[in-house]
Amino acid sequence: MKIFHIIALGLALGTACVAYTAAAKGKALTIGGKTIIIAGPGKCSSVHRPGRELARYLRQYDPTWEAKQDANDETPYTKEDIRLIKNGLVEAGFRYPNTEESVITWMDIDDDGVCDFTASTGVGGMRSIDRMFLFRGLGKGSFQLIDSDHRYMEGSITVVPYIPLTVSGERLPVLVKEYTLLQWQADSKRFATCETIQYGPEAANQRAAFPLLAQLCPKAREIYDWAAGQLPHKNIIPH
Repeated sequence: MKIFHIIALGLALGTACVAYTAAAKGKALTIGGKTIIIAGPGKCSSVHRPGRELARYLRQYDPTWEAKQDANDETPYTKEDIRLIKNGLVEAGFRYPNTEESVITWMDIDDDGVCDFTASTGVGGMRSIDRMFLFRGLGKGSFQLIDSDHRYMEGSITVVPYIPLTVSGERLPVLVKEYTLLQWQADSKRFATCETIQYGPEAANQRAAFPLLAQLCPKAREIYDWAAGQLPHKNIIPH
């Protein structure tokens, strides 16, 4: 499996400088006979690029599902609102509310040899917003946003929003975020998730196609807590 894990980067954490690096070797979680470890270093073909060069891809984010700064304002976003938000995201780039550069975690979610990456960004102020992104590499240095999430005023931000895991017997990694698991579907070029195998008209077919997720999804939160616990400061930094 080809996965690039966390690049060691210095982050300001209060007055200390903390390097986020790979989890301790040898730690594993076993569920239903499956051994799970945090994915270790590997190789993929894209050259790792700094956040300032990747920021232009933030323009793909759709902010219309976010609440407005004025919580009482329920009017839809205008095209101009959306344009300004997207421009602001690109201008701010991959940074946390404390202005430190985000950790970029590289991986290969679909085993195609092209790097994919995940990172968080944040906006401070009276109504802080933490946004989490997962981008798929398309080759020739371009990326497509394939999943995202956001939170309001949590007081901390997730360093690695989508943690890549190696599961025994599986070619593709399983990604874990706080309450769900994801695994790439090559045919449809999208993720199967705990939600897609549990709800909707295709749920039964999805469970049959992704028996691993059907087995692990009831333990999704346990898996996340375990994985986050392997990372420095349990994968969160305050802001």
